[in-house]
Amino acid sequence: MARAPACTRAAPCHHMEGEARKGIVFPILVRGLIGLEAGPEMQQLKQQFQEFIVGLMSLPIKLPGTRLYRSLQAKKRMARVIQRIIQEKRRRRALDGGGGPRDAIDVLMGDGSEELTDELISDNMIDFMIPAEDSVPVLITLAVKFLSECPLALQQLEEENMELKMRKTDLGETLQWTDYMSLSFTQHVITETLRIGNIISGIMRKAVRDVEVKGHLIPKGWRVFMYFRSVHLDDMLYEDPCKFNPWRWKEKDMSTSSFTPFGGGQRLCPGLDLARLEASIFLHHLVTSFRYVCMHAWITTRRSRSRSRPCMHANITPPGLPASYSPVLHPWLHA
Repeated sequence: MARAPACTRAAPCHHMEGEARKGIVFPILVRGLIGLEAGPEMQQLKQQFQEFIVGLMSLPIKLPGTRLYRSLQAKKRMARVIQRIIQEKRRRRALDGGGGPRDAIDVLMGDGSEELTDELISDNMIDFMIPAEDSVPVLITLAVKFLSECPLALQQLEEENMELKMRKTDLGETLQWTDYMSLSFTQHVITETLRIGNIISGIMRKAVRDVEVKGHLIPKGWRVFMYFRSVHLDDMLYEDPCKFNPWRWKEKDMSTSSFTPFGGGQRLCPGLDLARLEASIFLHHLVTSFRYVCMHAWITTRRSRSRSRPCMHANITPPGLPASYSPVLHPWLHA
């Protein structure tokens, strides 16, 4: 499939900072969770969430003025905002039935369980917001980085997504959930990014009874840290494990215990499909709407200002590195 012609005038160089990436994902996730649209209330919720998230990694000192104390107070303010939204939804449902579920709150409210109180629902919504702060933006950033270092994968990704876009445009249809999830190679790219990137490096678990694993006894009460990276980069499980190779997933089974970026069992991350969908949407619009060209930069190391090293990076890069892209003009869109 031929590459679509690009406009001759490139857009100016841009810097996409970490906060900007998070700013893209957070409103999308919040809209899907609680149905809140952009506006002052969304901005207030975002500010409170940023205050809350900072305190999660702080000294456990709960005194007025400490980071942990401010974090807990921010969470209480967030809970009040979300509970007001829940109460408003309940009032509308009592008046007109409310229609079908439009977000996660609607689904939980329609569960019918007396255990799902407004307080519990709001706590769950705040917990679901945590991945929007780092996990999904990091996944997207790493996917673009790895693609920049593998032109063949980038070309196949573009061809697959352009084919879908052209087909939908010809039919006059909009893209649906099933369309994004049917992009098999796009899903392979995301899967391989999750394997190499290991956004969540591991999880802590507490043994509730004596457990023996391959001859090693884990006594009851001991804490165990399960390190995903040691599994995902094990050359006994993956051939050439440090190489970005999306094609390996054409035949490989993702349901095994050797691939656990979202955990597993009863504690499987409920945001698994949402994270994949967000990454799919981003990559689709990136490769179908923009000309994507790798760049070279010279970064001076902190140890010695006189020594530099070459670094190839992608258009969408970590904070401080330039990102350059230009919009693609597709004649068939304007036919």
